Amino acid sequence: MNMHPAMAPAIVVMSFCLCGAAPVGTSIGAEIVTTRDGPDKPVIITSDTKAYCNRLLNIIDAYGPALPQDVDNLRTQGEDMCREGRIRSGIVRLRRALVELKETTHS
Repeated sequence: MNMHPAMAPAIVVMSFCLCGAAPVGTSIGAEIVTTRDGPDKPVIITSDTKAYCNRLLNIIDAYGPALPQDVDNLRTQGEDMCREGRIRSGIVRLRRALVELKETTHS
């Protein structure tokens, strides 16, 4: 199989995504993929960027200023963690806030 040399980095990154692992200290610039196989399984995040934190914050904020208290608490915790550099923990909180928000608004 002939492969263009520019494709090699993309294939390496995709292989890390498919395996659910990345080298320590690496942020994968691809779309975020999270999975939860059951209530006792951890959320797997394949990227940890402040840009994704901001994207989640914008999605939550688009629902309007009157957020349910639990959603607002998770949003605030997630925003604070992302700002402090605890990106993965912040993303988990923001994803939980978004799930709660979608469940309460049925969207």
